[in-house]
Formats: sequence, C-alpha cells, structure tokens
Amino acid sequence: MTVFDYCNPVNLMFGPGQFSRLGECVRPGEGRALLVTGRSAARRLGYLDHAVAMLRDQGVDAVVYDQVPQNPTDEVVDAGGTIARDEGCDLVVGLGGGSAMDAAKGIAVAATHAFPVREFLVADEGGNKRMPTDKTLPIICVTTTAGTASELTPFAVITTKSAKQKSAISSPLIYARVGICDPQLTYNVPPEVTATTGVDVLCHAIEGYISTAAGPLTDLAAEEAIRLVGAYLPTAVADGGNQEARYHMSLGNLLAGMPLSNCGANLMHGLEHPVSAHYPDVAHGAGLAALLIAYAETCWEAAPKKFARVSALLGGPEDGSQAAAVLEELLDKVSLNIKLSATRGFSKRLPMTRLATWAARLRRPLAVRTAAVSWTSSGRATRARASRPAPGSPRRP
Repeated sequence: MTVFDYCNPVNLMFGPGQFSRLGECVRPGEGRALLVTGRSAARRLGYLDHAVAMLRDQGVDAVVYDQVPQNPTDEVVDAGGTIARDEGCDLVVGLGGGSAMDAAKGIAVAATHAFPVREFLVADEGGNKRMPTDKTLPIICVTTTAGTASELTPFAVITTKSAKQKSAISSPLIYARVGICDPQLTYNVPPEVTATTGVDVLCHAIEGYISTAAGPLTDLAAEEAIRLVGAYLPTAVADGGNQEARYHMSLGNLLAGMPLSNCGANLMHGLEHPVSAHYPDVAHGAGLAALLIAYAETCWEAAPKKFARVSALLGGPEDGSQAAAVLEELLDKVSLNIKLSATRGFSKRLPMTRLATWAARLRRPLAVRTAAVSWTSSGRATRARASRPAPGSPRRP
C-alpha cells in the first residue's frame, strides 16, 4: 500500500473563454492591483488592455508593470515590489508565461517585506533563506502559454543577477489564489515558444513521475500529461491555430503542474537553471531540450518501469531502454533536438561536471536527486534515496 501527500489550494479556472472571468476573482476591499506582464506580447495581442478593463469594471485600478524579461531577475522583482508598495496595491495579477507569473509571485513578497528578494532566494552562510510571511499580497495568475504551470505551483523561479544564480522562492504563501488557464490565449504563441514551453511541460511530467515523492494521484496526472504532449505538441507547433491541439496542450500543462507542485522537479531542472542563469537569453525549455536525451539515457535504469511507460505513452515500445530514442524522435518533430551550444544566447560547450558544480552552488543538497540516482557536483552518478519532505510542504522546483 502506498502512503502519499497531496496538496493544491489553487482555485482553477480552465477552458476557452475563462479569461473573461478575471473580474470575478477580485474580492471586496481590493481596490488596486499591480498587473505584471512581459514587455510586448500581452499588450500587442490585446490581453493587457482587456485585463485592465475587466478589473476596472469591478472598481479595481490596475497599475501596469510590463518590464519582465524572459528570465526574471531579482532587480526586476524588487523594482516591481517598490511600485506595488508605493501605489498601495492590494493584490498582484500575473499575466503571461512563467516569467510573468513567477515575477508576480516574487513581487507579492517583495512589496510587503523589508528585505531585497535576493534574501528569499540565496541562502546565507548558515544555509538559510528568508521565508515569506502572511503579509504576502494575494496573487492571481493568468497563463498565456502551455507552459510552466506557475499558476498551480508554490514556486517563483528568479535569477539573482549579481550571483548568476537561478533559484526559487518556495512557500505555500505564493500559491495563486486563482489560476486562469484559457487555451484561447495560446493561439498566437509563436512556434518556437510553443515548442520550448511544451518541452517544459513534458519535463515537469517526467521528473514528477519518476520522483521518489510521487504517488498515485501525481502519477495519473503525469502519465496523461506525457501522453498529451506526445499527441498534440507537434501539431501545436506546426499549426498554432489548431484549437484542439492548443486545448490539449493547455490541459497537459495543468496536469504536469500537479506533480510539479507536489513532487518538485529534479535533475534536468537542477542542471538547466544554472545555464539560463549564466546565459539569460537561453529559453528555459530549450535548455531542457538539450539535456533531455542524456537525462533519459542516464536515469532509465533507476526507474525502468516508469521510463518504459514514458516510452509507451509517447508511442514507442514499452521498454525503458528505448525512452531516450522515443524522446529524441519527439524533439526532432518540434525542431528541438539540439545541443546546449546550439541554444540561442549560449556561447560555450560545457561539460556535465561544470553544470553539476553550478547546480551544487544553489545551496540545495549537493546531490540533485532523481528516483534512485543522484548526480554529485563532481559529475559522478551514485545510488541514493531521496528523503520525503514534511507533509504539506512544497518541494523545490
């Protein structure tokens, strides 16, 4: 018999047209919102103006902060926190992909705590980070990609610019009060972004699936997310207007967010985060794609039955040793069968040992754990058993 914990308090609104319900998410007494988004897409596509109008119809003034880059930094978050504080904002709305939503969560913390957000991200010499308190502003997340599932998770991934360190605020206090996932908002996502965010969905599902913290509920969600990505990501990349493909990729994103929020990510994300921290022009999903095949080749023997299911769910044989080949075929279909040196903004070839060393500097446990295997900062694979977090506590992404 399996013993497991599962928690997700987000009020989820999913489906075509759900964006139009944004105004319903505001509570009495919330008179001013900081609306956090990226630098161009939401405004260009009309989503930003629509959001402002819906909030205004509910008597809420929206203060727009549209300076979030592809990989949000502590400087961007601190600046947003200052604006939210100075403007007297009662809540924060994140509108966009994972970068905008993660920045919104960080700003909800920065606006209400008298410390730079860096202190919530980077551990001190004793290995401790500050934790958000219940002063944190309430958060509403509206995702425009399928994507990062930040609308469902208790994590805000932010790069500390001075340290070139990409890490996370991890707290149940930064779960979104409401998460809106409207597939119609993804229709205009460009093919390259569709592909990279779709690979992120796949990696969330696989990493949660083989995690030692996985349970029956997260396994069900992860398996369906993997199947949906295999079935619909190539179509969504080739034909962004295909509503069926966009719907099912949005659903896959949500399903992958369930194991992510409860099991966390592991080796792939542990190695990718230092890459996009040191090279911020590298899209997170592209960095994951460059690591995915090696990940499967390295880890399948630690969880052969689950990697066999991954292979089968993606249309291959039910054989864990073939998972890497099946994943490679999928990456070929979406033009992401790449090496790190080929990712946009990446200028060097780095050995696995360098990536593992960078990952170890995050002041997480020195081994990045996945299933029964851990990679140490020397790049050596060893057998290990990951300890379970305390019940109800979020896992690190």
